[in-house]
Amino acid sequence: MKIIFVTREGYNLAGGRIRAYNFARQLKALGVEAEVLSYSQNLGAKDGASEGEMSACEKLAHNVEAFRRLSREKGALIVLQRINYHSFAPFFIRLFNKNKLVLDMDDWEMREDPRYILGIYPTSKAEFLTRRIASFSCCCIAASFYLKGYLKQFNRKTYYVPSCVDTKLFRPQGLDRKGRDIVKFAWIGTMHRPHDAENIKFIIDVFETLKEKIKDISLDIVGDGIYRDAVMPSVINSRYRDSIKLTGWISPDKMPDYLESIDIGLLPLIQNTKFNLSKSPVKLFEYMAMEKPSIASLTGEAGRIIEGGKTGFLADNKLEFVEKMEILARDADLRINVGKNARKRIEKDYSLKIAGERLSEIFRGL
Repeated sequence: MKIIFVTREGYNLAGGRIRAYNFARQLKALGVEAEVLSYSQNLGAKDGASEGEMSACEKLAHNVEAFRRLSREKGALIVLQRINYHSFAPFFIRLFNKNKLVLDMDDWEMREDPRYILGIYPTSKAEFLTRRIASFSCCCIAASFYLKGYLKQFNRKTYYVPSCVDTKLFRPQGLDRKGRDIVKFAWIGTMHRPHDAENIKFIIDVFETLKEKIKDISLDIVGDGIYRDAVMPSVINSRYRDSIKLTGWISPDKMPDYLESIDIGLLPLIQNTKFNLSKSPVKLFEYMAMEKPSIASLTGEAGRIIEGGKTGFLADNKLEFVEKMEILARDADLRINVGKNARKRIEKDYSLKIAGERLSEIFRGL
């Protein structure tokens, strides 16, 4: 059986990279024929922050070309990564070519609070399409338990496969971490949503409170996006701005080298939204794979992944973030021990190798 992952994103975005390119590569290592059709890299579509610049006609043209290419692949299993404008070609291939279709979701890309006509039909076009394609697919794959529960309403064959990390790429180099003069915290992510800016402002506020207690700490904010300008005033106006560094985007393949330079990873999600509940925490997996202790919000998947005090720390509000960050900042041995436990947890349950084996099992069962 041939597997074709269809994504609108390129390799540089986490959804496309992990759930299309990495999954395909791991399946190949297991002897499964797999490839990726990326609207961005293969068809020239824009993705990420620039995706909104495309017209409806351009999106339609990309779907026509994708349909043309997929129509040659009779018998191939099509894995549709997320629901968006690129969904139409795989849907019609399923309809006319009778290819089996699998829906893979790792994000909530629909309205947070759509109305439901007669209590059934959502006013969100994206959610309506998601429900239809989910029920039309031979199975669904969910990156979080929240998404698994949601998709299972429309397709009983729904499986959990998180956005696992490549433990060969994300591997600590064994550098001495106890002799550093400054303990470096890091927030890493995209800034494409208003909530991203809110989370960054929150962690800057937390950092300022901790800085009053511990002077030898710093904070890196790593990422880029359309809300970067909304974050800038919080950095510039901070009374500790000399200890806060706002860096740009770092290439995924260079991220392990950067993570070697930090001491503690941060994942604040202060909004109790469907989007946050749905996310598979890629950055958390990368922190843990690199033996970095992390502090994450209880919201979403982190509570299932982190064993508090052993493989990382969980926090529910500003006070708890300050408390957990202070504990780790003051204890180098604890940072090292928690980091090592975190790596073991990833190797056991959240490595790309584990994901490949699970996908192979699911696809062979179809």
